[in-house]
Amino acid sequence: MRFALLFLFAFALTAHAEDSVITSTPKDKEKREPETLSEVTVVSERSPDRVSKNVISGKQLSKVAGTGGDPLKGLQALPGVVSGRNDEPAVRGSGPGDNAYYVDSLPIGKIFNVVGVSVFNADLVTDFDLYSAAFAPRYGDVTGAVIDVALREPRNDKLGGKVNINLLAADALIESPINENQSFYFAARRSYIDLLLKNIKQNGITVQIPSYSDYQGKYVWKLASGDKLTFHAQGSNDKLRLQIGGDTDIAKKQPVLAGAISLGDAYTMQAAVLDSVLFDSAFNKLALEHMTSDLKQSVGSAGNLYLAQDSWMLREHLTLPINEGHELALGANYERALVKIDADLKNATCTQFNPACDLTSAPQRQLTDRFYSHGWDVSAQDRKRIASTVTLVGGIRRSFEDYLRKSYTEPRLGIEWEYTADTLLTAGWGRHNQMPTGQQIAQQFGNPNLSHLRADHSVLGISHKVDSLWSWKAETYYKKFSNLIVDDPLLNYVNGASGKAYGLEMLVKKETGEQLSGWLALSLSHSGRQNDLTGQSFRFALDQPVNATVVANYELDSEWTLGVKWKAHSGTPYTPINGSLGTYPDGRPIPNYAAINSGTLPFFHQLDVRLERAMKMDGYKMEMYFEWNNLYGQKNVVGYSYDPTYTRKTPVYPFVLPISFGVQAEF
Repeated sequence: MRFALLFLFAFALTAHAEDSVITSTPKDKEKREPETLSEVTVVSERSPDRVSKNVISGKQLSKVAGTGGDPLKGLQALPGVVSGRNDEPAVRGSGPGDNAYYVDSLPIGKIFNVVGVSVFNADLVTDFDLYSAAFAPRYGDVTGAVIDVALREPRNDKLGGKVNINLLAADALIESPINENQSFYFAARRSYIDLLLKNIKQNGITVQIPSYSDYQGKYVWKLASGDKLTFHAQGSNDKLRLQIGGDTDIAKKQPVLAGAISLGDAYTMQAAVLDSVLFDSAFNKLALEHMTSDLKQSVGSAGNLYLAQDSWMLREHLTLPINEGHELALGANYERALVKIDADLKNATCTQFNPACDLTSAPQRQLTDRFYSHGWDVSAQDRKRIASTVTLVGGIRRSFEDYLRKSYTEPRLGIEWEYTADTLLTAGWGRHNQMPTGQQIAQQFGNPNLSHLRADHSVLGISHKVDSLWSWKAETYYKKFSNLIVDDPLLNYVNGASGKAYGLEMLVKKETGEQLSGWLALSLSHSGRQNDLTGQSFRFALDQPVNATVVANYELDSEWTLGVKWKAHSGTPYTPINGSLGTYPDGRPIPNYAAINSGTLPFFHQLDVRLERAMKMDGYKMEMYFEWNNLYGQKNVVGYSYDPTYTRKTPVYPFVLPISFGVQAEF
């Protein structure tokens, strides 16, 4: 269930203030034959679906300049992907919270930690399947995109390991065969800056350096029958604390934020997966997964929150060959979650449709509850080659969850036309739904009678391989959103809004094979929202009509590689404040907001450079990198901070580490 999102809102309350505190802190089946021999896009497919899909090498993304070796941060160098909160990816007019994340075909509840670093050891990531629209019915209910991460198998030749130290954290990996049929790996990481530098004080705000840790483990057992049993273990733990003085501008505008603000976020996952070969090309994947999450938040005098979830999932995916060129995939999933909530918080019903949302004057609400939540889904997808060069893909998904007592039947449709041996045309359409966030549906705080958010995805694409190294791909898409959530003075929230997003994207790639490799990603798009109750329309908060990224890596010699990334996009919208409009009962000025997102931030551009050296020595390898971020020192504006009277505004700049470095030794 998506109940893990239930109360992830108290921490966001601090970000609602115009000069946000947070912005000022540091921040299956056996693989098929590859379609191209690529390092920029590894295309050894885990799934045959090709509609609105990019398959990206984790190794290549980890070497993108400015990522600090984190593959998931490299996703934002792809077309249609923009940065949301904590650098989480937002795709094609949807928000970061509208995505579904999978690891080795298993749902995962957490993919980024508090400082925006992904929870994976970079060496373990093989590739990503990024489905930007109209994804297959076996994936979960979201209105945005699906990111399916593949982690590699443990080595089975000898004992080995890696140690990595970078600017923020240190990690270690050990792996080994147990015997000829069994092997394992285990990786762990812990940040260490908080051990060296306890806190930072600036303008009356004391920030304790955030800390994070995570681990991943995999045990593979190849059975005598040719089947495979895999055990997974993952976990992460984040901590953040800051102190806001009572005489700061933030406290003067929102007095309840004065005092201590803290966040503790822990997550674990364990799973057992049995991959079976039934007959010929028939495959079955049966998975039992257990996840826990534990969230603790305290926000000044606004209140406290404790949310814990313990869930079990049983997943089944069966792939059956009907005949040559015809394949049927069947899926089923059942989930049972125990949810515990203890909340005593200011209930500010903030949505994108109401910028005038005051936390201090919001009513205090309490909720202590413990309950079980259940959900299930079944899916079917039929792939049939209806002509020598044309494949038709039809699918359907039926899902149910008992918290809101909602069920949905949603069709999916796709077509793949191999126009020539080097040219592929694709088209797809899909209907999707998504459960509202926790604050919006919880008793006392929200409206338990809400319906799910809805989205219809349409996409049309063409890809062409020019030669063994050069290729290009273009897609146009249209998304229609409905049942979006609007705040309501009586019911807290209602389904009363809609939206749309459309655009054109292009990706031009030069594969590894010569000294120079890389890609150009270009997106032309528009995304907007409409309050259907008032008729008011405005740009979506992450709307970037023009977005371009150039990634290039040049092999200077057998050891040294120089990489650059230049990213630019048109200004994102924001809501200006034009002075004050009266006062609250406690005497604070009431900000006079202009029309929602009627302002536009300046054009954004940034150049990052990476220099890497790889060396082979007796018995081990060593890799070193050094990055210069925002090389020419561009002061990109990401928002504006207003004084307590709302008569003066000051630009807010993102926190960018000017340098980053790392050293990795492998044996």
